[in-house]
Amino acid sequence: MARTLFSVDALLDAAREVVLERGPRAATITAIAAQAGAPVGSIYHRFDSVDEMLAQAWLRAVRRTHAVWPQTLPSDPQAIEVIVELALALFDHCVAEPHDVLLLDRLSREDVLSLRLSAETLGQIRDAERETSYLMVELAQALLGRSRRSDVDLLVLAIVDMPFSFAKRYLQQGQRPPRARRCRLPDAVRAVVGSDVLTQPLDTV
Repeated sequence: MARTLFSVDALLDAAREVVLERGPRAATITAIAAQAGAPVGSIYHRFDSVDEMLAQAWLRAVRRTHAVWPQTLPSDPQAIEVIVELALALFDHCVAEPHDVLLLDRLSREDVLSLRLSAETLGQIRDAERETSYLMVELAQALLGRSRRSDVDLLVLAIVDMPFSFAKRYLQQGQRPPRARRCRLPDAVRAVVGSDVLTQPLDTV
């Protein structure tokens, strides 16, 4: 009989499903193996521990979120409209990859950092966090003309927190958010960002 091969992604999918269905504490190697329909040995062949496996599932979700936003912006963007497009891009990602998005909600950064992880994995987490921070600072500088903490916080609210909040209730119920949710997001983002914020002098923000 041919031996079944279980990919890393398939095993991480199983770990993610166990966390979403039963919570992080229930994510044991045995439970994950059962979810994947894989022998325990297949997991230990790829991961040193369940903690390492959960961290890698979390990192994969973070990296996929990073890929949502463009690496470059127009040379002379209309800032508010670019922010709206970025918010819509994350909303669409939430709809397309609900399990990844819900994993980041269920398994927090603090949860991940409390795991027993190798120096290599901790380095990967630091790299992912630096990439997130760099991305937000670069976007704030490009779109708002400044990158103070308040500016970055505003951008995170507009293009991360709000799109997820518009979709979250439906995702948690295993449903696709209605189109009306997406249609209402741009006006909500514009209201939160505010045209005055985009024109205020740096020292008044």
